[in-house]
Amino acid sequence: MKATKNIDIQKMIDGFIDKIFLRFISDSVRPNQVTVIRFLLVPVVYLLLVNHMLILGLIVFAIAALTDAIDGAMARTRNQITDLGKVIDPIADKLLVLTVLFYIGWRFLLIKIFIVYILLEMLAVLVGYLSTPFLGRTIGANYFGKIKLNLQCISIGFFIIGMVISNRVMINVAKYILFVALFFAIVAGMETLRRRAKIFLKERNINVIYE
Repeated sequence: MKATKNIDIQKMIDGFIDKIFLRFISDSVRPNQVTVIRFLLVPVVYLLLVNHMLILGLIVFAIAALTDAIDGAMARTRNQITDLGKVIDPIADKLLVLTVLFYIGWRFLLIKIFIVYILLEMLAVLVGYLSTPFLGRTIGANYFGKIKLNLQCISIGFFIIGMVISNRVMINVAKYILFVALFFAIVAGMETLRRRAKIFLKERNINVIYE
């Protein structure tokens, strides 16, 4: 029942994105090509931030983050999901967030923890992809991971705006949001491990009951 509800919500979100954005994107454009755009925007965001163009950097960051929703909806609604997309999409997301967190700085312990966690996540994605012949098919992101990414983006927005207007309250709110995002990051990682173990055992005909 829960899985069905999640699918219905995802279809509703995809339908909304389809009406707002995908209708203007040619069918010849592939989701992975949109993901590449996100990769290309990562250094642009960083250069804008280090040159103290924070608001413009935040705008480009928001555009880059939006491409994540677009390529995901495109892949699902146009039946263009690929194993490669399941790998490069989360890596692009993590690089984008990682770049901004590096800029925000090491003076926040929580950011240090998150940077290390994201690096470990990227390593896990690459190892999982390279180990596909042994571990089983590549799996995509789960809902906990999507919640984590959204919280990260919101937190970054508060951080940047708080830095621009020198508002300590907004920066503190950003830290609280990032802390919640870290919780969902850990839950997402555990869910990925559970799904990976389920696929591994199923493909080897090992009978284990999963709830």
